Amino acid sequence: MNEESFDDDQAHGNDEERPLRIRLRSDCPCGSGETYNDCCRSYHLGKAQPKTAEQLMRARYTAYFFRLPDYLFGTTHPDTREKDLRKQLDAYLPTVMWRSLTIISTSKGSAEEKKGKVEFSAQCHEDGELKELYEHSRFRKVKGNWKYLDGRG
Repeated sequence: MNEESFDDDQAHGNDEERPLRIRLRSDCPCGSGETYNDCCRSYHLGKAQPKTAEQLMRARYTAYFFRLPDYLFGTTHPDTREKDLRKQLDAYLPTVMWRSLTIISTSKGSAEEKKGKVEFSAQCHEDGELKELYEHSRFRKVKGNWKYLDGRG
Protein backbone atom coordinates (compact mmCIF):
# COMPACT_ATOMS: atom_id res chain seq x y z
CA MET A 1 0.00 0.00 0.00
CA ASN A 2 1.25 3.47 -0.87
CA GLU A 3 2.15 5.61 2.18
CA GLU A 4 0.34 8.60 0.72
CA SER A 5 -2.98 6.73 0.60
CA PHE A 6 -2.57 5.09 4.00
CA ASP A 7 -5.46 5.78 6.32
CA ASP A 8 -4.85 4.44 9.82
CA ASP A 9 -8.60 4.09 10.44
CA GLN A 10 -8.92 1.72 7.47
CA ALA A 11 -6.05 -0.55 8.54
CA HIS A 12 -7.56 -3.43 10.44
CA GLY A 13 -5.15 -6.33 10.33
CA ASN A 14 -4.24 -6.42 6.63
CA ASP A 15 -0.83 -8.13 6.54
CA GLU A 16 0.38 -5.90 3.68
CA GLU A 17 -0.33 -2.77 5.74
CA ARG A 18 1.26 -4.00 8.97
CA PRO A 19 4.87 -2.89 8.22
CA LEU A 20 3.66 0.59 7.31
CA ARG A 21 1.55 0.86 10.48
CA ILE A 22 4.55 -0.20 12.53
CA ARG A 23 6.79 2.34 10.77
CA LEU A 24 4.34 5.21 11.27
CA ARG A 25 3.96 4.53 15.00
CA SER A 26 7.62 3.73 15.72
CA ASP A 27 10.16 6.24 16.97
CA CYS A 28 11.64 8.16 14.07
CA PRO A 29 15.10 6.80 13.20
CA CYS A 30 16.49 10.36 13.34
CA GLY A 31 16.40 10.26 17.15
CA SER A 32 14.10 13.25 17.62
CA GLY A 33 11.93 11.38 20.11
CA GLU A 34 8.86 11.78 17.89
CA THR A 35 7.17 9.04 15.88
CA TYR A 36 8.13 8.76 12.22
CA ASN A 37 4.59 9.88 11.30
CA ASP A 38 4.99 13.07 13.37
CA CYS A 39 8.58 13.76 12.37
CA CYS A 40 10.24 13.02 9.02
CA ARG A 41 7.37 11.41 7.10
CA SER A 42 5.83 14.70 5.92
CA TYR A 43 9.21 15.72 4.48
CA HIS A 44 9.60 12.41 2.68
CA LEU A 45 6.12 12.70 1.18
CA GLY A 46 6.80 16.29 0.06
CA LYS A 47 4.01 17.68 2.26
CA ALA A 48 6.40 19.89 4.25
CA GLN A 49 9.92 21.25 4.00
CA PRO A 50 12.46 21.19 6.85
CA LYS A 51 12.67 24.64 8.43
CA THR A 52 16.23 24.22 9.72
CA ALA A 53 19.45 22.61 8.53
CA GLU A 54 19.25 20.16 11.45
CA GLN A 55 15.74 19.08 10.44
CA LEU A 56 17.01 18.39 6.92
CA MET A 57 19.97 16.45 8.35
CA ARG A 58 17.58 14.30 10.38
CA ALA A 59 15.23 13.80 7.41
CA ARG A 60 18.14 12.79 5.17
CA TYR A 61 19.44 10.32 7.75
CA THR A 62 15.96 8.80 7.96
CA ALA A 63 15.83 8.65 4.16
CA TYR A 64 19.07 6.65 4.23
CA PHE A 65 17.58 4.46 6.97
CA PHE A 66 14.43 3.75 4.90
CA ARG A 67 16.33 3.71 1.58
CA LEU A 68 14.58 6.62 -0.13
CA PRO A 69 16.87 7.62 -3.03
CA ASP A 70 14.47 10.18 -4.52
CA TYR A 71 14.41 12.20 -1.31
CA LEU A 72 18.19 12.09 -1.00
CA PHE A 73 18.63 13.15 -4.61
CA GLY A 74 16.09 15.96 -4.29
CA THR A 75 17.65 17.38 -1.12
CA THR A 76 21.20 17.46 -2.47
CA HIS A 77 22.31 20.94 -3.53
CA PRO A 78 22.38 21.20 -7.35
CA ASP A 79 25.88 22.74 -7.28
CA THR A 80 27.39 19.64 -5.65
CA ARG A 81 25.01 16.92 -6.92
CA GLU A 82 26.94 14.39 -8.97
CA LYS A 83 25.40 13.53 -12.34
CA ASP A 84 25.19 9.85 -11.48
CA LEU A 85 23.98 10.34 -7.89
CA ARG A 86 20.78 8.34 -8.42
CA LYS A 87 22.76 5.42 -9.77
CA GLN A 88 25.19 5.67 -6.84
CA LEU A 89 22.32 5.72 -4.33
CA ASP A 90 20.60 2.73 -5.96
CA ALA A 91 23.83 0.75 -5.63
CA TYR A 92 24.74 1.97 -2.12
CA LEU A 93 21.47 2.05 -0.16
CA PRO A 94 20.80 -1.73 -0.12
CA THR A 95 24.32 -2.44 1.21
CA VAL A 96 24.07 -0.48 4.47
CA MET A 97 21.87 -0.83 7.56
CA TRP A 98 21.81 2.40 9.53
CA ARG A 99 21.61 2.08 13.32
CA SER A 100 21.73 5.49 15.01
CA LEU A 101 22.23 9.20 14.52
CA THR A 102 23.75 11.58 17.06
CA ILE A 103 23.69 15.31 16.39
CA ILE A 104 26.82 16.72 18.03
CA SER A 105 26.44 20.40 17.21
CA THR A 106 24.85 22.89 14.86
CA SER A 107 26.06 26.24 13.60
CA LYS A 108 23.61 28.67 12.07
CA GLY A 109 21.01 26.90 9.94
CA SER A 110 17.91 28.43 11.53
CA ALA A 111 14.73 29.10 9.55
CA GLU A 112 15.84 32.70 8.95
CA GLU A 113 19.37 31.88 7.78
CA LYS A 114 20.64 30.75 4.37
CA LYS A 115 23.60 28.63 5.46
CA GLY A 116 24.15 26.13 8.23
CA LYS A 117 26.38 23.35 9.50
CA VAL A 118 25.52 20.18 11.37
CA GLU A 119 28.17 18.02 13.04
CA PHE A 120 26.96 14.46 13.49
CA SER A 121 27.91 10.86 14.00
CA ALA A 122 25.97 7.94 12.53
CA GLN A 123 26.48 4.24 13.07
CA CYS A 124 25.75 1.58 10.48
CA HIS A 125 26.49 -1.99 9.51
CA GLU A 126 28.24 -2.32 6.16
CA ASP A 127 29.73 -5.54 4.84
CA GLY A 128 28.89 -7.18 8.18
CA GLU A 129 30.98 -4.66 10.10
CA LEU A 130 29.86 -1.91 12.49
CA LYS A 131 31.07 1.45 11.16
CA GLU A 132 30.75 5.07 12.18
CA LEU A 133 30.33 8.03 9.86
CA TYR A 134 31.44 11.35 11.34
CA GLU A 135 30.84 14.53 9.35
CA HIS A 136 30.52 18.30 9.49
CA SER A 137 27.78 18.72 6.90
CA ARG A 138 27.17 22.03 5.19
CA PHE A 139 23.69 23.09 4.11
CA ARG A 140 22.52 25.96 1.97
CA LYS A 141 19.10 27.16 0.94
CA VAL A 142 17.98 27.02 -2.68
CA LYS A 143 14.77 28.92 -3.47
CA GLY A 144 13.95 28.99 0.25
CA ASN A 145 14.49 25.26 0.88
CA TRP A 146 17.41 23.65 2.70
CA LYS A 147 19.73 21.43 0.63
CA TYR A 148 22.73 19.32 1.62
CA LEU A 149 25.82 20.98 0.14
CA ASP A 150 28.66 18.72 1.25
CA GLY A 151 30.56 17.22 4.19
CA ARG A 152 33.40 19.72 4.17
CA GLY A 153 32.21 21.89 7.05
